[in-house]
Amino acid sequence: MSSRGTNSWLSPLADYRYTSPTPEQLRERREFLNLRGEYAQLSTLVLLLLFSVYRFGASRGRARSRGNGNGPTTDRGTPSWLDSALMRGGGETRGQYLVAAVWTVWLLTLSAWGTGDDYLHLTKSLGQTILATVPFNLLLSPKLSTTTHPFNLLCSNLLLLPQIHLTPYHRLFGRLVIPALISLHSLLYLMFFVENGVLETRLNDSDVQFGIWAFFALAGLWGTSGWVVGWVRRRGNPTAGSASSGRISKRGAYVLHVAFVILLLGVVYFHVEHARKFVVQALVIYGVDVGSWMVKMLFMR
Repeated sequence: MSSRGTNSWLSPLADYRYTSPTPEQLRERREFLNLRGEYAQLSTLVLLLLFSVYRFGASRGRARSRGNGNGPTTDRGTPSWLDSALMRGGGETRGQYLVAAVWTVWLLTLSAWGTGDDYLHLTKSLGQTILATVPFNLLLSPKLSTTTHPFNLLCSNLLLLPQIHLTPYHRLFGRLVIPALISLHSLLYLMFFVENGVLETRLNDSDVQFGIWAFFALAGLWGTSGWVVGWVRRRGNPTAGSASSGRISKRGAYVLHVAFVILLLGVVYFHVEHARKFVVQALVIYGVDVGSWMVKMLFMR
């Protein structure tokens, strides 16, 4: 296939071109994509360990500073530059945004690794890589019961990572990193369809239709995530009526948010066969969350 159109549309990716791989090359591409997904999931475990090492080192540093009469904050208690919020009223710090940016660069690098000049390999790789991290993002999410969830018990007792240190990354990865790579994956496919004159035909295919629904579900999920965060941070009047109303509203926002997650996982399951294992992993993780909450409600009240 001609790469002329590709170069005009994607000047930063001018070296990529449309190829016509042989069956053997397609098999090798699929093996590479599967391997890349495994590396992405391994990277999530490494990231979790780095979180733990950093928190351990930071706590030791604060302890030494207090012993020397100093500290990471000023006399007025002002947090350090990295520990202060990036945006006024925001809950995520500059340091957390920096981690999200580095994580994005790493996933982009992993997606491009080994693709050569194959445009479609890069396009598929973006989707495979980011979908492999979705189960990890669910692990970072706030749990229905932090006292009985095995992941929270592991993080709190072994890795020294209570839920409060994981939730900001769940928000940033879910609202910035995942949508960015999914959008790039979708854009590259759309441009491929347009430049090869198959857009109308492919829009009638079920895999593309499920992909479009997945994109809309992701957009809805992105929107409701801000709503959930707003209710979590909201401070109403200390009256029984307002407290009850706030609980009901927050519960409704949470249910809607989870509904979009389930919808997204469902359409991704039917969108592409090779992503189904990631969907199953994510559903199992959420099932453990619900099961842990039921254990607390039934046996620990």
